[in-house]
Amino acid sequence: MEYEFRRKRTDAISETEKLEELERAAEYFHYIEFSWRDFDRISNISASAIKVHFGSWKKALSALRVSLQNKGLDLSPRPYAPQRIYSNKDLFDEMERIWKIVGQRPSRNEWEKSNPRISYSVYKIRFGSWTKGCEKFIEYKIGGDISSSDFILFERPATLKQTEVEYDTYKKETSRNVPLKLRLMVLTRDNFRCVFCGKSPATDPGTKLHIDHIIPYSKGGESLLENLQTLCEECNIGKGNWYIGEK
Repeated sequence: MEYEFRRKRTDAISETEKLEELERAAEYFHYIEFSWRDFDRISNISASAIKVHFGSWKKALSALRVSLQNKGLDLSPRPYAPQRIYSNKDLFDEMERIWKIVGQRPSRNEWEKSNPRISYSVYKIRFGSWTKGCEKFIEYKIGGDISSSDFILFERPATLKQTEVEYDTYKKETSRNVPLKLRLMVLTRDNFRCVFCGKSPATDPGTKLHIDHIIPYSKGGESLLENLQTLCEECNIGKGNWYIGEK
């Protein structure tokens, strides 16, 4: 027996166990490269132990990649430049998946709690904002522009300034027209779904949404946020010129 001052750890984790834990993390993150901080968040093994064993986190991922390739799997690059990695269809397919999980247009918090395959920030980078990303998704689902005639688009008088205050005080005598920003405010408030039957282009393919005057314009209703609602095409046609409270 050789006598050494250095002790051997009885709780040492083998390289096989470390690779197995890295593979479990890879599966959790849908086989997309993950950071050591991401690993620490979900693993029972410290990322520090992984880095010490392999020499660095980059080397650990290289070892993981080889291990996965031996099993016919691949580790995709981390999306530092997501607009060059994901197609619009990729983004919309993932939004549809999570939209169905949440049951409505997902908020940032709901998105991040739904274990997304694509980061919330990717949509903001691609489309300029989360709201615009949701708008483009709706357009994708209905197969047309959200500002098409299906949404009863009218031109806004050029004399009015584009402020939310003026949208809220947009008077009937000015026009029955519903400006784009106001229509988007209505759609967002109503979670991009029909307030009558609950249909949404996100969960019911082929659904077309209209912006409807609750009290019809012809009966004194105004183009104000509180007098507008989201209806699907079928419910809007069925409602016609009638409104609740009418005798």
